[in-house]
Amino acid sequence: MKKTKLKVGILSMTLLNMSALVITSAFGAIMASFPEEPISKIQMIGTIPGLGSMLITLVVGVLAMRIPKKTLALIGILCVALGGLLPLAFHTTVNALLVCALIMGIGLGFIGTINPMLISMYFEGEERGSLMGIGTAINSIGLMVMMIIGSTLGAAKWENTYLVFLLALLIFFVVMLFLPLDKVETKSDHTTHAQGPQAKTSLLAVIKDMNKYVLWVSLLAFAVSFLYTIYPSNLSLIVAEKNFGGTAITGLINALGTIGGLIAGFTISRINRILKDKSIATGFILLALSYLLVCYAQNFVMMVLGAGISGIAMAMIYSTIPFYVSIIAKPFQIAIAMSIFQFLNGLGGIISPIVLAGLGVASGQSAVLFGAVCCFAIGIGLIVLNFGKKALANRYEHQAIVMDAVLEEAQA
Repeated sequence: MKKTKLKVGILSMTLLNMSALVITSAFGAIMASFPEEPISKIQMIGTIPGLGSMLITLVVGVLAMRIPKKTLALIGILCVALGGLLPLAFHTTVNALLVCALIMGIGLGFIGTINPMLISMYFEGEERGSLMGIGTAINSIGLMVMMIIGSTLGAAKWENTYLVFLLALLIFFVVMLFLPLDKVETKSDHTTHAQGPQAKTSLLAVIKDMNKYVLWVSLLAFAVSFLYTIYPSNLSLIVAEKNFGGTAITGLINALGTIGGLIAGFTISRINRILKDKSIATGFILLALSYLLVCYAQNFVMMVLGAGISGIAMAMIYSTIPFYVSIIAKPFQIAIAMSIFQFLNGLGGIISPIVLAGLGVASGQSAVLFGAVCCFAIGIGLIVLNFGKKALANRYEHQAIVMDAVLEEAQA
């Protein structure tokens, strides 16, 4: 029973992980309300939360070494609620919406960094990987529910879309009641290897000692965040270009598409057994396929199919990357490692529209086609380089076993 409450407390937070995308379903209506504003500026309402997340993630890693993770999680949830509900009162300028989106992003930075830390702290092995997969499925549930409710509420007035963030207040109380107050770990709490960095307690020392594959895996989070941001930011434009409908239809496509994420998230353990070390590479290739389907869709069903494959791809990638980070980093490095992962993840999202604009990539179908080519190239590259196998070979437990064998041989 205690473990069930613990899982509910941790996983309930993941309902909010993708909540910043909810407002993207109303982009068409917002653009109509602010015709004088550049499209790229309005699109930043959906991407600037990545900036808030990016700014706070490295701080969260340091704070998590001094403050209970439950406390940090509750702070994050409150920030999401604040950033999501303030636009109900302040929505007469795009700048006000951007500030609220930034506050929301700060909260998401807390949640996104703390959540995998909690899973890594309380669960091991396949159960840890399975929970991260279930977490991505619940991401999809959260996004699906919030998209449906938000787009319905915002059908008459787009600002009513923000009412959906009342959910954050409910999650705050769930986490407060179900999650135990964790102990703040100290240097003496960590059992390190024979000549491990037990005495290295500074942030610089922890980063310096970290396995390089933590950074390489985290860079993949940067890449997928950069490329996935293209999809929700341009979906409403493609729907409008194809005359499929408006805000409500865009929200419905997103919501139905998350079913793919649900299926993949709840079956991630089985998927990983089949794909083994190719899960991330396959995810990128599937993401490319989903973008092509959305671009060349001739009807509503094809759009939903593309969105569904996108959900599968994101569930595969976003459950595998933090799992890899958690097993490659040493136990006392996990807080900082997760911060690096979330920092790069946030950075990718926030610079995506800026870089695309700088490259002259037009919004709409052109941007999504650009994302498809990049995703396909990365997926094939990961397979050619055998990246997944090399990353797993650098996991902490494996390195510890190898070191034990070397020490035993030397002593013999």
